[in-house]
Amino acid sequence: MRAAPGTQTDWNGTHYETLLTARETGGKLGAFASDAGPGDGPPRHRHLEADEIFVILQGRLRFWRAGEISERTTGAVFYIPAGVEHTFVVVERARWIAILSPGGLESFFPAVAAQGLEIPRDLVAIKAVAAQFDMEITGPPLTIAGP
Repeated sequence: MRAAPGTQTDWNGTHYETLLTARETGGKLGAFASDAGPGDGPPRHRHLEADEIFVILQGRLRFWRAGEISERTTGAVFYIPAGVEHTFVVVERARWIAILSPGGLESFFPAVAAQGLEIPRDLVAIKAVAAQFDMEITGPPLTIAGP
């Protein structure tokens, strides 16, 4: 399943809206907006080919990037180079935009939601889908309490 701009998806506690697809940019970029509450966040992972930029529109996120923890709030930008393990957790209700280059990850969320997959119950199946979208799940999620 490939998402189209405007696609709305609720998955694993987060609301996603596809903003820009790899199809529209010749593969160069993809972007999606997200909205989630405290404690939500993905398992540790990396994108082998894609650089990722987070633009925090509202709230506070705690990032784990290659073993280092830092927090970003409204108006901040956070960069993750391709191949670098990372994760994050929402510390206070947040909205953000994620931009990836090259694009493609924007279609991951509608794909797993359409299959009814849930973390942690379906982690093996989610890992298989993630691999189709330049994402390798490498570890546990981050918690508000810490690493």
